[in-house]
Amino acid sequence: MSSVDERQEGTILRELVKHIKSESKSGILSCLIRLKNDSKCFKHFVKDGGLGILINLLNYQNMKILNVTLSILANACMTSDTREKVRESKIASRVVCIIKHIKLGNTIHCRACRLIGNLAECDWHAQSLCKAGAIQALVELFKVDINMQTYLMGIRAIRNIWSMYEGSREEILESGIICRITNILVSTKEQSEIDKKYLELIETCLKAMCAFLSTSDPRVGEQMRGEKDLQGYRCIVQCCDTNNKVAIKCLYNLCQIAECRPILGNSGAVETVIALIKDRSELSKETLASLCVFCREAVNRSRVRLGFGLELMLSLLRDPKHEKFHPMLLHALAQFIYDSPSIVIMVKNGLLDVIVTRLKKMVTETMFSEETNASKKRGRDSPSGKQIESKYNKMSLGRFSSDYYRDDWSPGSAASVSSSPPSTPPLPFYDSVESDENTEDNYSPVCSDTEMLDNEDEPQAEVESLKSCKSMTDPDECRNSEKGNKSNIWEYANLWTLVLLSRLSHSDDPIDRLADPAIIEALSAYIKHAKNPRASRILIRIIRNGAYLIPLLKQGFVFEAQTLYGSEQYTRQLCALAETGGAIGELTSILLRGEETHKLIIAVSIPFLIKSRYTLKSLLNNHGGLRLIFRVLSDKQHSLYENAIWSICRLATTLDVQPEIIEKYQIAYTASTDFPKVYDSHPKPATVTFELDDGTTVDACRQTLCQKSDAFSAMLEGNFSESGKKCVKLRNTSKEGLDTLLLALNGATFENRTIESLLDAVLLADKFLMADVSDILTESSISKLNYENFGRAWNWARMNSCHELRSCCIKRFLTASMTKSETVQAFQNFFITGCFHEFLNEIKEIINSVLCQC
Repeated sequence: MSSVDERQEGTILRELVKHIKSESKSGILSCLIRLKNDSKCFKHFVKDGGLGILINLLNYQNMKILNVTLSILANACMTSDTREKVRESKIASRVVCIIKHIKLGNTIHCRACRLIGNLAECDWHAQSLCKAGAIQALVELFKVDINMQTYLMGIRAIRNIWSMYEGSREEILESGIICRITNILVSTKEQSEIDKKYLELIETCLKAMCAFLSTSDPRVGEQMRGEKDLQGYRCIVQCCDTNNKVAIKCLYNLCQIAECRPILGNSGAVETVIALIKDRSELSKETLASLCVFCREAVNRSRVRLGFGLELMLSLLRDPKHEKFHPMLLHALAQFIYDSPSIVIMVKNGLLDVIVTRLKKMVTETMFSEETNASKKRGRDSPSGKQIESKYNKMSLGRFSSDYYRDDWSPGSAASVSSSPPSTPPLPFYDSVESDENTEDNYSPVCSDTEMLDNEDEPQAEVESLKSCKSMTDPDECRNSEKGNKSNIWEYANLWTLVLLSRLSHSDDPIDRLADPAIIEALSAYIKHAKNPRASRILIRIIRNGAYLIPLLKQGFVFEAQTLYGSEQYTRQLCALAETGGAIGELTSILLRGEETHKLIIAVSIPFLIKSRYTLKSLLNNHGGLRLIFRVLSDKQHSLYENAIWSICRLATTLDVQPEIIEKYQIAYTASTDFPKVYDSHPKPATVTFELDDGTTVDACRQTLCQKSDAFSAMLEGNFSESGKKCVKLRNTSKEGLDTLLLALNGATFENRTIESLLDAVLLADKFLMADVSDILTESSISKLNYENFGRAWNWARMNSCHELRSCCIKRFLTASMTKSETVQAFQNFFITGCFHEFLNEIKEIINSVLCQC
């Protein structure tokens, strides 16, 4: 800039001061107009300290000068730098003084309001304006019939003061200005239908109302009702009908105030929100969250149901694109658990599909968590600790809703005034969708059902209370927050999923598809991995309903139940139902006239269900159940093959099949016990070598053999041809058996010998009249029987005609305490002996012999 320009701009300040001193109104006005129109000139004017002069001019008694001065200062105070420069001045008191002079006219008031609004963009000026009486001055100004521009600036000024200075809020609430702004909105909305120029004022009113509602103060909601017929609420709802985003946000903020929700429902807000979501090009978080909070009160839940809101929420839950909204949608649906018509609607519209999907994800999350924890333990190289199960404390504390305190409600409890729950169950409070809005503590639904797992005397009412939580409405904010908070959101979503499923399990009337494989498999998988007691109780309630027994059996649930955490509880419930007259009739009908697949699975299931021997005889012998089980056992490729093995062992245990006590084995060889003890004087070798049939040899101490066995004494020391020989032939003797016998004879250890060598040694001990050694070997061989050698021992007994041992092996296999995998392995070992059908026939004879005694 040239020096000439600088001199010219520097002279404006001096010129303005000169005109002020001379009281030249035309000169002052001329300078002010130049400052207003020339930004460079004004910039230097400010740099030279001219703002103070402008602030002093706010006291000047001339309308035109005051008007231009207010315009210049309002423009300047749009920037934070200028607001900082006038911080210690008297600008606040002087501009408020202008507002108080009603006779100044609308234009002056409009510019003064604009200046107040710009100053209030910072908290310090907002506080100064409040102390200077700006709020009361604006209240008085709004009582006068002023033009639209003044309303625009005045409402914006109030909004900025409210937002920037918390100390102003109580005064604003008490002044009633919020009610006045609501009335302006109502009247402007009517005028906007004729003249579109009023749309800007509607937008300004809505923005201010959104700011007032950020605190969720019930007094704000009360003032926004309007003077009569809920005009304020109806006007906001009408603005939402046009998809006005500010109105939608305002409605959402209103929904956070509990006292407002029933009145909003009467104003058509529920129907409007549903319509907005249905007609969505892009799903609004505020709209969806509003629908969810409307589900808190019974009166609004009825409107949601009648307005097809349940179908809408379920359609969103089935859509993976909207997964980020699923937690709050599940939470909203959980509020309908006491509304039977709503439950029917939800089931018809895919609630069970939603639950199945959620359960599968819960299983995946649990498995991932287990892997993560295992990796951390390995990384720390620390010994594995005990797995901590997720437990949920039952709480007697209840809340009538998240907004109304009520401390005497606990459904089904002795402390409750009534056994029936209130119309509005407790519910967590949704966080605001905006990051600068407040949050509130909340409570989750309390569901009444049974916690009985073992005690049949307890009432069938279990208090399932969810922990207090905060549900995040805006998933985008969740992703930016701590991972722990995000994890908690989905943990609560998991709980709400279980709450919904729990409600379905409480229904006395059967619910279509509740016992379908999709639900049962997903729930069982979750129980297996999470060991969640709430999920276990849900499954028990499903099992306890007699209508689901046959569908559960047809899908083979009885086998899955054996593998679950707390399997005894499920089996006990199934058995209690299966042994009723109606259930036995259905089982009999299926065995006689059912589909082949169902016949087989029911037959294999019966030993797990029925304890009565008389009933077992009827179902298995009289109606062909046992024949069907053995048909599966003979087909190694059958899908029920392993379960049938498990089943026949369970049947033997139920029938109390007892293995015989084996003392001595029957052997084909018999020898006389009257051996003459004849000794000659010829010296004998100290060691005798036995030559076996296969040509192998075994050395033994002659003296030890003769001392332990009369048979060997006669053979080696008597008048037999073997007497005195160094090498003696032994027929029908195995090397392993003879080695084992010699070990036992010498008192050496023989625990590591195979079952066949032990059994061979027992035969040899009996053959050579070693009674003490035979007893030791017999006891050792019997104790060594296990799932790995049952088949081999049975095959040995079959080959050696030891009938007692043969029966003992089968009975021990049937009744031994083994895992399912060990039982299957033991059964397959019988299969590879080459005489599998003979083995099956022996089992059948054993089972039939016991059944026939019933």
